[in-house]
Amino acid sequence: MRTPFFLFYRNPCVFPCILLDGMVKFGYSISNGGETMLYCMADLHGEWDFFLQMLEQIHFSDTDHLYILGDVIDRGPSGVEILEQIMESPNMTMLLGNHEQMCLSTLGPHNEFGARELWRQNGGMKTYRELLYHSTPHRRSRILRFLSGLPDCLEITVGGRNFHLVHGFPGNDPHTRIWGRAEPDSISPFPDTICVVGHTPTVFLTGRMDKDFSIWHGNNIIDIDCGCGNPKAPHRRLACLRLDDMAEFYVGGTGA
Repeated sequence: MRTPFFLFYRNPCVFPCILLDGMVKFGYSISNGGETMLYCMADLHGEWDFFLQMLEQIHFSDTDHLYILGDVIDRGPSGVEILEQIMESPNMTMLLGNHEQMCLSTLGPHNEFGARELWRQNGGMKTYRELLYHSTPHRRSRILRFLSGLPDCLEITVGGRNFHLVHGFPGNDPHTRIWGRAEPDSISPFPDTICVVGHTPTVFLTGRMDKDFSIWHGNNIIDIDCGCGNPKAPHRRLACLRLDDMAEFYVGGTGA
């Protein structure tokens, strides 16, 4: 069993969590009369314009909190810039996605054989070049240090609902939590808990290629990856889920 240790976040609404066997559990308390709104996004993939438009649409403020379920980088042009925005924002919490893991496996201190080629095949070269050739050693080290400290899942309670947030799929091992995928018949493995995931574009769950991609609702599993990072997909959108009332917000698409 891994020895528990404490993580501290700057958001005053979140109290310390204990990381045990790779699982991060948060207690969440609203201390401002319920004015704090909690949001989830995933798989931004460098689409800076969509990200800024979404923050404007939801009227994101200093009293709100945003959870980003990994895959901020790669494919789109501005993943590193979005990362730096998250790093400077005390009311944004990011989870580790498979693209951040590929970055660490390639450029981190424990780089793995074959990691660069896998990353290249998955659209990582924009991030690779930005960090290796267009960043100072200090900037690169700071970003890699940030990525290496990201949890791969969180559990929070909002308005009486229990949520398990994870990039890939809820599981007992890091590979599943980062690389696993939801299927149309997937169910939440945790009783009375809604799992919110990314990683798998919802079009692969709905089969609706001719419609703007939307958040997918399964059996206590919600997939919010609506296809950012693929400029050839006109129906791709950035989705945002407000956990307080389950309201959905979208940027992009064709209107279909």
